[in-house]
Amino acid sequence: MRKGKDIIGKPIIAYDTGEKIANIIDLIFDQNDNTLLGFLTQESSLFNDAKVLPLSLIKAIGADAVIIPGREAIAPSRNYDLIHKILDNNNVLNGTRIMTTDGRNLGRLVDLYFDENTGKIEGYDTSGGLFADAYSGRSFVPAPKTIKIGRDIAFVPLETIALMEEQVGGIKAAMQTASEKLQTTAQVASERIQSTAKVAGERLQDGSQVAGEKFQAVGRLANASLTNTIVDRSAQKEFAIGKVARQTIQTPDGRTVVRAGETISPSVATTAEQLNLLDELYRSAGGNLREPLRDRLDSVVARSTVEQALGKRSQRAVYTPSGFIIVAQGQIVTDRAIEQTKLAHQEAALLDAVGLSPLTAAQSQAGSLATTTGERLQANGERLQANTAIAGEKLQSGAANMWEKVKETANDLQGRSTEAIEQKRIRGALGRPTTRVILDRHDEVILNVGELIGHKAIEGARTAGMLDVLLDSVYTETPQLTLQELKAPEKGRLAL
Repeated sequence: MRKGKDIIGKPIIAYDTGEKIANIIDLIFDQNDNTLLGFLTQESSLFNDAKVLPLSLIKAIGADAVIIPGREAIAPSRNYDLIHKILDNNNVLNGTRIMTTDGRNLGRLVDLYFDENTGKIEGYDTSGGLFADAYSGRSFVPAPKTIKIGRDIAFVPLETIALMEEQVGGIKAAMQTASEKLQTTAQVASERIQSTAKVAGERLQDGSQVAGEKFQAVGRLANASLTNTIVDRSAQKEFAIGKVARQTIQTPDGRTVVRAGETISPSVATTAEQLNLLDELYRSAGGNLREPLRDRLDSVVARSTVEQALGKRSQRAVYTPSGFIIVAQGQIVTDRAIEQTKLAHQEAALLDAVGLSPLTAAQSQAGSLATTTGERLQANGERLQANTAIAGEKLQSGAANMWEKVKETANDLQGRSTEAIEQKRIRGALGRPTTRVILDRHDEVILNVGELIGHKAIEGARTAGMLDVLLDSVYTETPQLTLQELKAPEKGRLAL
């Protein structure tokens, strides 16, 4: 999807001639059908109609320009009855207040998100309202199937509230079951490394069987193979260009490609690539394998755990490599968003946007799977009891006792791991503000939006049975604050 204001100001280029025709100056929006019809390219005047570009005639919306087949795609608004009527009515959406049919304020409309192919509105960017972010003041209102837009207020159905509420799960099970999923994830993540190590090992093993120059050649080939497996050759070349070489790079016969202290030019990088010395040039420019390897591992883990973002609120927009918006800032992540994220290979970016690292997502996923441990053990116990019944009451009694011990051990491990994880979350929450109002069972406020989480708040939330809600509402971003704003309202007890 695209954001409306991101399109305003873009140049319009004709595909047949390659010339710039005009610029996008506004959006044309059908309030009744909740659809973007096209764009305004020229305001109306006393003697001329406004000129418009229907969305259906656009060839492509790029990051830097809008492409149309030819100049004839832009025409006077009178050529399109519905567009002409909308422009005559001078409908203005900016600033319209969005409310639910029972009177809950969702904020004032600032912008809209639309499907670049169909024009259907996907959602609205609003300022203020019930779900506004504590620091940005913005929220994402998903476009409902029915919307009634009046002069000052746009009404949406009550179901919209459910689509804006964040559903956050926790780690709920014993770590012995969690480790099974983590082990599987780690195995998947390590397959590429093992393959790389095998290639490098085979090269080095072959090299050990020869002497002198052959051994050196095989060693270079092994290093190049390892580097190329982890870092793409084009990325190595791009990284090296413009850097200062730290070591002199020479060919096996002694020819110098670049000297230490020289700036690596594009021609030097191309020569090194042709001579199969690109990996040496990459390392000479300061490149290493640690960060790319870590990024690749994170990407592998994120790919298998991205479902943990489901139901969480995105703290920033997530884009495809071509610039399309997958998830808007403030949007609740849906199944469709996760599917689009997988297609764009942006799983790590989505997890980061909802405040999860690949590791914490893996732990959460493993924790969810671990909730089935009790059911599996119970099923095994029932089968065990059925089999031992044939052997007599004594064996049946012994099996029952053994089953109770198994359940007791599993419950003990589960309790200890859950407590440890909870304490870690508490330590991470202390001193940070909350992103939502925390209420007790009687709807009395424990903490308001933006207030700091302290030990008393933790205990109060625990007593009210709302500790999970509090810990799921911790603001984890780093706001830009002045030194004065960073100071607490009261002087610390141990302050100098």
